[in-house]
Parts: sequence; structure tokens; C-alpha cells
Amino acid sequence: MITITPLASGSRGNCYHITDGSSPLLLEAGIPFKEIQRGIGFKVSELEGCLISHEHHDHCKAVKDLLRVGVEVWMSAGTRDVLQLSGYGVRPMAPLINYGIGAWTVKPFEVQHDAAEPLGFLLANQTGEK
Repeated sequence: MITITPLASGSRGNCYHITDGSSPLLLEAGIPFKEIQRGIGFKVSELEGCLISHEHHDHCKAVKDLLRVGVEVWMSAGTRDVLQLSGYGVRPMAPLINYGIGAWTVKPFEVQHDAAEPLGFLLANQTGEK
């Protein structure tokens, strides 16, 4: 069963924990890293990755902290460039290409927003219940 747990939603910040029970992801990281840690029971090392839709602070506040602890962060090249990110763990995505992240297949798609290269995400998971 897929579970989506909102850690924050709104102008204060956006962050969602998505899991199939064995392959957890974050969607957005727009709250302080310590709040993310608490929200996922301090199991940051279990994250398969984090998807960032765009560069606004309420969606990417904790990106550098996630990278620092070894979590791969996926975003468009435009978002990466605006945030001036590079190096290990920064994973640029192009629209309409499937990406395998843990047990997930993620297909980013273009969306309209006042940002450099915002993306929406279609997630599919083939992990069966055990």
C-alpha cells in the first residue's frame, strides 16, 4: 500500500513523505531539515531520493542539507541552475523521460509556474504488498 504523509503544505513550506513500505521518497523539501528528520522518524538514510518541483524557497529550503547527508535530489536542470547546485547527489531530470528511483518510476512533466523550469511528477510503483 502506498502512503502519503504531508509533513507541511502551504506558503510556510511543502514536504510530503511517500512510501510503499520499502522505498520512501520525499516530494519537496520546503521546511527546515530538522522538521523533515522528525517527520520521517529520523530515517533520512532510508530515503531513495527527493523530488523538487521548482526553486521557490517553500519547496526547496532543505535541499542542501539533504545533499549533505547523501540523499539524491531530483529536479529540472533549470531549477538546479537557479539554485546553483552541482556535484554528487544532484540529479537533473528532463520532461517526459522515465526515471527509476528505488521501486518508483517517475515521469516529470512541464507545468506552468513563475519559476525557471518547474516540473510536476507522475509516480508509479510496481512493488507488490507482502
